[in-house]
Amino acid sequence: MSKFRIPALNSLRAFEAAARLQSITKACEELHVTHAAVSRHIQKVEQQLGRDLFERHHRKIVLNDDGESLLRAVTSAFSQIQRAIASLSRNQNPERLVISVDPDFAGLWLVPRLAEFNAIAPNILVEIISEIGLRFSDNPRIDCAIQYAEAGSEVENGELLFRSRLFPVCAPGSNRAPPLRSPEDLRGRVLVHDRTTDEWREFIQRCSPPIDVDPTLAVIFSETLLCHEAAARGQGVAMGDDFLAEMQLSEGRLVRPFDASFPSKNAYYFIIPERDARHPGVSAFRAWLFQTVERVRNKTTAGRPDGRS
Repeated sequence: MSKFRIPALNSLRAFEAAARLQSITKACEELHVTHAAVSRHIQKVEQQLGRDLFERHHRKIVLNDDGESLLRAVTSAFSQIQRAIASLSRNQNPERLVISVDPDFAGLWLVPRLAEFNAIAPNILVEIISEIGLRFSDNPRIDCAIQYAEAGSEVENGELLFRSRLFPVCAPGSNRAPPLRSPEDLRGRVLVHDRTTDEWREFIQRCSPPIDVDPTLAVIFSETLLCHEAAARGQGVAMGDDFLAEMQLSEGRLVRPFDASFPSKNAYYFIIPERDARHPGVSAFRAWLFQTVERVRNKTTAGRPDGRS
């Protein structure tokens, strides 16, 4: 008997493709097999695990938390296999893709998911440059970028990637204070601010009825990652969002204490300089990036009681 009690490789490949693309039909096209074959492979994986991995909706599938956990493990394993094969093949000079990424997006969203891209593009060597703001003329090595800007602004050669909704997040099950059940319960709590107090002030102003909360009872950090870490350790209530906080929320390190949110004034944009518009690595990365953002959006929307994105 094999010591590896795992589903068959073909079944895991079918699951990975369907999970990444959020579509059995698209998985069929990528793997060149029938719809019935992909469905059968997914069912085998679910039967072996004894649990569902997707939420089935009309004409679409959405990963649940168990599915997300398995997808991360499978893509990491496939990435290691692909890289080992690439290193043993004749191609010893993988194509380099240099990406300028906003530090918050890099640490909270991109890096935890980068193994997915490595698994489908093993011959592309990704180099991440974490920086705020960007001028392509300052660094001609950069092939594409993911940067933060005011929503609705004209970003040269840029495409809107996503605009978040903001909401309070905190550590689960804290015994240090009474539970948060409504915005009014924020009174007397330490608020964790990301660079400025603007987002918390806007949240307080939007509350109806008005709440008596002092935004100066606070600690300010220079990065969203530090804000979330402080909140997860019970050091205050931070302002999270449905994209950058999504993984920590799904893992249970952070929770939304109540359902109140508002749209961010800013958004993330994907930018390609004209000189690299036909770079094959950029094309592959862009396709994966937008597919993955859509998958996260579908999961987030499916989990909201009002269905808003």
